[in-house]
Amino acid sequence: MPTDPIARDRGPDHTLDLEVLVTETRPDISFLEDDEPAVVRAAPPDVVDRLVVHQIDLARQSPGGIETCIRGLVRHAPADVTFAIVGVDAGGVVEDRRLGQWEQHRVGERVVWFLPVVRLDPGDQRRRVPHSVRLAAGLVRYRHALPASTVVQAHRADVAAVAARVLRRPLAYFVHTQEHGLTGATSDSFWRKAGSVHARVEHKLLRDAHSVVVFNPDFAETAQTINPDAMFSPTWFDPTLVRYRAQALHPQRVIWVGRLEQPKDPALAIESFRRLLESAPDQDWTLDVVGTGTQLPDLERAVAELPTEVGRRVRLLGRLAPEEVATAMADAGVFLMTSHPGYEGFPRVLVEAMASGLPAVVTDGSDTGSLVRPGHNGYVVTERNPDDLAHAISEASVLHRSAARDTASVYAAPRLVARIVGAPG
Repeated sequence: MPTDPIARDRGPDHTLDLEVLVTETRPDISFLEDDEPAVVRAAPPDVVDRLVVHQIDLARQSPGGIETCIRGLVRHAPADVTFAIVGVDAGGVVEDRRLGQWEQHRVGERVVWFLPVVRLDPGDQRRRVPHSVRLAAGLVRYRHALPASTVVQAHRADVAAVAARVLRRPLAYFVHTQEHGLTGATSDSFWRKAGSVHARVEHKLLRDAHSVVVFNPDFAETAQTINPDAMFSPTWFDPTLVRYRAQALHPQRVIWVGRLEQPKDPALAIESFRRLLESAPDQDWTLDVVGTGTQLPDLERAVAELPTEVGRRVRLLGRLAPEEVATAMADAGVFLMTSHPGYEGFPRVLVEAMASGLPAVVTDGSDTGSLVRPGHNGYVVTERNPDDLAHAISEASVLHRSAARDTASVYAAPRLVARIVGAPG
């Protein structure tokens, strides 16, 4: 039985049946499936509970754990909580959209007000000016159009600092990485070149914020020495979206999901798959890589250079809608995660994969929540060795999917979100 990370909040019988969650909590998910949503132009009320500032477009889902977190918070928060979001126009979805003009969207059963303040694609990492800088500039430009709010909610240190200074409201600050996750050698953030500045900014935010939620257990302990009210929370999966199968449709299909960027190291996944086929050429192994990023051209070249028999079994699927990712996970046999150590906070994609029933093979430092129990629901490979990863994939393919499912069952969104939104601020 998995350990419930917040069992103190529950009674003695704290197991959850994921199949019940999936079938009994599957309301309308059309907001995820509609590529061209009908947008109503409407101003928000004079006062909302939470004003969220992030590089998100409610009309178009982009890859990234923070965006998924925000959508989960909005979707599963108590019904009486009101949200307005300051975000971006990712392009190509809403006709005649104007910056600085409020829109009304539906996220599940909830009405949410949305204000695009800059045009950019959050999934496009080829940027000269950091996305957060452009978002902050848009926030300043349109600050007079904002409603009053109980708190302003931010998920990046730079945006949080600007929002707190410009809006002068209580700050709800969310931290998604490890302590030095954005400033380490393998980070793709511009902050890696100014690590000491980022540390000072974050320390001040942690100290002064009205509420702090940290999605990494180790960094949460550090944050609590700065702000005793800082709380740790694991990330979650959405039971209205996840698809669990007791038997994989493609038991020898490996799936990798993430941004195609240096911290995630997708090239290691492809090389590990090549070694897997070399060791078992007569088996039906395939690899699906889901995601976009600046390393896509390099990966396309790497796949083209593989032996024909190997290359034809690799699919670079690009950006998929959330429901497509959920289906792809449910159909696959093994989940592979190759992130560098020191970056991941509490990886949502791993929680979602295991909730889908996927045994997981992860590199050391990827599984910061210690979800993977070797030989039970997956394997942890301590060295970044493609041969070791290939062997672990083969071994993981025969593990029971229910073990992964049971591990993830305690991370269902409704309970965790209620705990966060119900915290001070």
